[in-house]
Amino acid sequence: MDENVCRELLANLQIEQSRKTALTEIKNTLISSNDSSIASSFLKSPELLECMTDSNSEQTLLACDILSICMSNLSIDESTEVKNVIEKSLSHGNASVQAFGLRELRRVSSSETFANETLILLVINCLASEETSVGTPSIDLLVALLPKFVHMRSVQDNLEKLLGANDIVRCRLYEVAVKVGRQSGELLDAMKKFLQKAIQELDEEDILLQLSVLQVLSELPVNNHGMAYLENNGVFDKLMQKIERLEEDPLATILVPGFMRFYGSIATIHPARVYDGYPKIITLLFDCLLSEDLTILPTAYDTLGCIAYPSEGKRQLHYKHGAVLKKTLKHIHGVIRNLPNDIKLRLLGCLTNLFAVDGASADNQITSITQTWYGYLSEEENLNLVMDYIRNAFPDIKRAALALLRALVGHRWGQQYMLQTGGFVEYLLDRKQEADKDVILDKYEIIRLLATSSVFDPQTSAELKQYAAEGAFYVRGITEVAVEGAS
Repeated sequence: MDENVCRELLANLQIEQSRKTALTEIKNTLISSNDSSIASSFLKSPELLECMTDSNSEQTLLACDILSICMSNLSIDESTEVKNVIEKSLSHGNASVQAFGLRELRRVSSSETFANETLILLVINCLASEETSVGTPSIDLLVALLPKFVHMRSVQDNLEKLLGANDIVRCRLYEVAVKVGRQSGELLDAMKKFLQKAIQELDEEDILLQLSVLQVLSELPVNNHGMAYLENNGVFDKLMQKIERLEEDPLATILVPGFMRFYGSIATIHPARVYDGYPKIITLLFDCLLSEDLTILPTAYDTLGCIAYPSEGKRQLHYKHGAVLKKTLKHIHGVIRNLPNDIKLRLLGCLTNLFAVDGASADNQITSITQTWYGYLSEEENLNLVMDYIRNAFPDIKRAALALLRALVGHRWGQQYMLQTGGFVEYLLDRKQEADKDVILDKYEIIRLLATSSVFDPQTSAELKQYAAEGAFYVRGITEVAVEGAS
């Protein structure tokens, strides 16, 4: 772009009637140009920055687009203009401009030298925004940037002010505190005052707030220092007392899904701690699984799948709760056909986790346990139960059933049961059965696994290997079909 043209366009920005046209011209020109000197000139121009304060939202967004293009053409380390624009954007009164500033900060935040105290304080201010488009992205930015600045007095003071904000803002703050605190013991110490406040919220009468806080806190014990913090501060005891009082307070039953998600996520990482220390939550889970309450079944299925996925979780379930698990799986066999599709999807996902095993942790004991469980669920040594849902016309049900099949044939007994299921192998090898791309890919992953199996006869094994070698979307040529027909 010629320098004179550049100056003319910037001058036109000062004329309200021609501002939109000038902005559009600048944007189109910048898209077709990679000239960093021009980009730098526009970033420095007060005329363009002034457009960000325009009451016309369309022109404001156009100005943001132009600034974004300019900044993408500049080196982060070389341009102080980038930082200036982001600071102006984050402190802007227009939520769309603030959201633009957050996007640009995320783009450049990988530079270790870019963030500073001013930017951190501005993002903390954005965390308190009433606009979700501003408040929500601020969470991840603070999680990434706070660790280097968290001990600053100004940062702590500004975070502390948010404790007096509304429920939504406080929960955002708690999420930041949890995600920062779980990174290390030192950072957890820096977040203590906010975590303590979150724990206190569990004693409030607002049930929905308690649910939100439970969900946030469930992410803290991904490591030992987070788990120890919750235990030392009596969170588990507090929740168990609430569970024991459920019958006294009908409204508190709304918390049951939250309890299950909380303990379920922890049991995934620390299974023995939950099974041994808090058996009442397991009892509560099975009560929900055996109920006919469709409002709670989805969470109950998710939780069972969550706690049963790790090998240690499978052992704990089988040897400590085998009788009630047997009863539950037999119950599931009786109700699965009549469940609404959305809940059926959750149940199929649960069963997938129940039978899936990480190859690194598979052993004969787990293989034996999962085979026993399938016997409770099906009572037949075949995969007809799964085949019924793979034949389902709905792609989401079909894909969920294929995921379950993938988990089952990860075991040798599952492959043997497949052999005893009429038409199953033929279905997998028939390329004309499915048209949905994702379903075809799901089938192909199963065939790749089966192609390495030794349970099939030589001809079937050869066909599986050929299918795997040809790929998911192989189409047979006319000549191939004709030759096969002639033979």
